Amino acid sequence: MEPHDVGGSGGAARNHANLRQQQEEFRRRLMRPDRVSRGSEVHAGDPIRTQGPDAAELLTPANVGGTRPDPNSEWAGAFQTPQVTRGGSEDTERIDDPFGQENDATALDDEGLENDEAQGEGDDEGHDGVPQFDPSAMGLKEISNLASFTVSSSKPGCGVKELRDDDVNQFWQSDGPQPHRLNIHFIKRVEIRVLRLYLDYELDESYTPTKLQINAGFSPNQTIPYTTMELNIPKGWIDVPIAGAGGGLDGNSLCCWFVRVTVLENHQNGKDTHIRGIKVYALDDTTDTAENNPVEEMEELIDNMHDRLTEMKIHDHDEEGMARLIARKQKRLANAKKYPPGQGGFTVPDFMREPEIR
Repeated sequence: MEPHDVGGSGGAARNHANLRQQQEEFRRRLMRPDRVSRGSEVHAGDPIRTQGPDAAELLTPANVGGTRPDPNSEWAGAFQTPQVTRGGSEDTERIDDPFGQENDATALDDEGLENDEAQGEGDDEGHDGVPQFDPSAMGLKEISNLASFTVSSSKPGCGVKELRDDDVNQFWQSDGPQPHRLNIHFIKRVEIRVLRLYLDYELDESYTPTKLQINAGFSPNQTIPYTTMELNIPKGWIDVPIAGAGGGLDGNSLCCWFVRVTVLENHQNGKDTHIRGIKVYALDDTTDTAENNPVEEMEELIDNMHDRLTEMKIHDHDEEGMARLIARKQKRLANAKKYPPGQGGFTVPDFMREPEIR
């Protein structure tokens, strides 16, 4: 026998002896009394011995061969991590597979996190999925400060001040016979673009208006009916239809000095009424938008001046030169892009603008 063969057989014998020693150590540990079976007291996180094969049966060469047990075998059901679920008056424990099965608590946490993220994304929109009203993005300005508000009657603590407040939990409540009137007196002629009223049927019920009439004109004694609105179950900001009123450059503004909102009927034939807010908006001519950029307007004026100077240098009978000038002008207008101030040009500072009474 070669020397290296003797050494190899001796190493195999030592490995076999170590394996038997480990098996004996495992057997002594597993055959100890079950520490968990202490009456009916069970704590979350303690190891639990479930019904399965005896520990001595598990210490067979097939089970202690050094390979990982099959998750579907009896070994997987012998020692498992408990997960406590409380139900009724007693604590019951549900066992999960430790080999690869997903923890239900982690899954619930992940699901809750996804719901929170979805809710956070939904906060960017208003109720019922309606986008929030952004006056500045639409080139509008509020002109309620140019008007004085009066009402036909009001309860103490529920008058014009509460109506004009931005808190919709405050409201104007009438205190008199129908119809109830809300008058808006402007100090100058205005071009109303948007008129909004805040109504809430869920909070006001029989105090909620169901039929409104909008009058406009020069003064309280010189008005004409503009529109009549019939509402079902209003909740939130209600826009008065002003598009196509005929005022302004595009015919979509209501030009007047005086506006009257008349409440003709309430839900369930209610006597008094509640209006929780009112906003009046007009076009802001000083807003620097893509369609109203004073810097681009100045550039257009300079380009037109250069075109006129070039036209003056062209001879009257030079038809080709005039055609080239017209083609160049049309190409410039076709390729012109509208940029909001700050992205494609400079913004005119406030001190350089025309003063305005606000």
